[in-house]
Amino acid sequence: MPQFNWEPRYSVKVKRFDDDHQELFRILNTLHDAMMARRGQEVLQKVLDELLLYTEGHFAREEEVMRQNAYPKLQTQIEQHRRFTQKVKDVSAKYKTGSLGVTIEVLDFLTDWLKQHIIGMDQQYGHFLNARGVA
Repeated sequence: MPQFNWEPRYSVKVKRFDDDHQELFRILNTLHDAMMARRGQEVLQKVLDELLLYTEGHFAREEEVMRQNAYPKLQTQIEQHRRFTQKVKDVSAKYKTGSLGVTIEVLDFLTDWLKQHIIGMDQQYGHFLNARGVA
């Protein structure tokens, strides 16, 4: 059963980015469900690989649309995206050394990302882009 459900409050009102964010929810729920079944360590590398692919595609799409529309907070978004990507890489390296507790670290990090980045930063670009006809 999914722990993290997509709700309207997460929407940035740009369909392609809402679709991307829903993919992040799916990845997060995959990890959560595996943890509840005591298989978190088994699926963690797959989840981390998915997260890296997700970041490459999603962040590139977001940043390109922001660039095309002269979004004034683009640089802040880029910096946060790079930190997120680096965190995923760091956790992946930690996992490969056999560090225990990494599964919870990833779940906590992704949960914080949903709350702080998507609801905070991304909501701002959503309003900005919507005003320019991007939906």
